[in-house]
Amino acid sequence: MVQITREANTLSGTLDEIRLAHESATTTTPSHAAFTGTLDGNALTLSFPQGFGLVHNISGTLSRSSMSLQVPQDDGAIATVMVLKPGSLKTYNDAVNVVQASGRANASENEAAAASAAAAASAQESRQRIASAAEAVMKKMQAVQAGLATPPSFSDFDSHLSAARDHLADAKANAAKADREADQSVACSDAYTADSDAYTVESDAYTIDSDMLSLTSEIDSLKDAAADLDRALTESQQAATALPDYTPPQATDADQVKALINRVSLKAEAWRKKGRGYQSKVAELLKQARAVAEQAKKEHC
Repeated sequence: MVQITREANTLSGTLDEIRLAHESATTTTPSHAAFTGTLDGNALTLSFPQGFGLVHNISGTLSRSSMSLQVPQDDGAIATVMVLKPGSLKTYNDAVNVVQASGRANASENEAAAASAAAAASAQESRQRIASAAEAVMKKMQAVQAGLATPPSFSDFDSHLSAARDHLADAKANAAKADREADQSVACSDAYTADSDAYTVESDAYTIDSDMLSLTSEIDSLKDAAADLDRALTESQQAATALPDYTPPQATDADQVKALINRVSLKAEAWRKKGRGYQSKVAELLKQARAVAEQAKKEHC
C-alpha cells in the first residue's frame, strides 16, 4: 500500500507491505518506509532515505487508474515490481488478513504434520518396545523349558544312601561279632567298631544333606528363572497396551507361559519332596546304627 501526498510536483508518503517469506511460511513480515519524491507528468520518482529493503530509489508512472513502480536490476534492466490501483485502507487491511490467515494455515498444517510424525515415531517406538518385550519372554521361556528338560540327578542320593545301608550292615555285623566273642575286651573293641560304623552312617547322612543343598540350589535357580519369566510376561503385557492391535514377531501365548510357570512349581515341589525322602531314609538308617552301637557298647563295654 502506497499513500501519497502531492504538493505541486513534490511527493511524500509511506509504503507498507506485508508478505510471507515463502509459500509454506508460518509468519508474516511487515515493512514500512517513508519516502519523498517528484512527479513530472506521468513519471514519478520515489526516494527512501532509510531504504526499503535494498532499494533507495524507485521510479514509476502514475495515471488515474494505476501506479506502476519499477526498480533497477543487477543487469541494468528496469523491472516493474508492483502495479497498484486506487483503494481504501479497509481493502488493504482485508488483504493483510488474508496473508496472515495463510500463515496461520501453514502453521496449522505444520503442526498437524509434526503431530502426525510424532505419532508415527511414537507408534514405531511402541512397536519396538513391544517386540523387545515379547522377545525377552520367548528367551526366558526357552530357558525355563530347558531347565525342565534336564531335571536334577538323584544318582548321588542313591549312591550315598546305598553306602549308608552298607555301613549300617557293618555296624550290625560288628555288634553281632561282639556278641560271639568270648573275650570281653575283644567284644568291647568290636562294639566300638560298630560305633565307628554308626559314625560312618552319620557321615553318609551329612553327605546326603549336602546333596540336598545342591538340589535346593538347582530348584531355586529354576524357580528364579520362572519368576523372571513371570515378570517378563507382565512387562510384555503392559507394553502391549500401547498398541493393542499390534502382534510382535515373537509373540507368546500368555496361558502357555502361565502353565509353564505352574509346571515349574509342581516339579520343584516334587523334586524337593524326593530329596527330603532320601534324608528321611538315611536318618532312619542312622537311628538304627546308633541304636545297634549303643546296645553293643552297653552289653560289652
